[in-house]
Amino acid sequence: MAQNGHNGGSGPQEVDPGRIVSVQDFSSDTLRNVIAHLKASTSFEHLVYREAELDAIWTITGFFVVNEPASRLRDAVKRLHAGAHEAHNLVAERRPVAAAMVLEGFL
Repeated sequence: MAQNGHNGGSGPQEVDPGRIVSVQDFSSDTLRNVIAHLKASTSFEHLVYREAELDAIWTITGFFVVNEPASRLRDAVKRLHAGAHEAHNLVAERRPVAAAMVLEGFL
């Protein structure tokens, strides 16, 4: 879902679960970066960062859904919006790998 911009770099970003991922869009690159960080997250602090990133994806997709006319793309983004919410809840349950699997379904 390479929509709403491109999140910077052209290659994979370094995974450091102790740092927050800059979420400026909901592109495939952004989702892959968040997924990689979810899979590497082990501490409470890491999970707080992942929740913030998922909140950002949820917010950006929510704005898109409200402002985009009805289309297949809008429907897909609406599903991602719900998936970001589900992933957030899994992180809150300390299940970051399960949250990563939810997001992988949107790539």
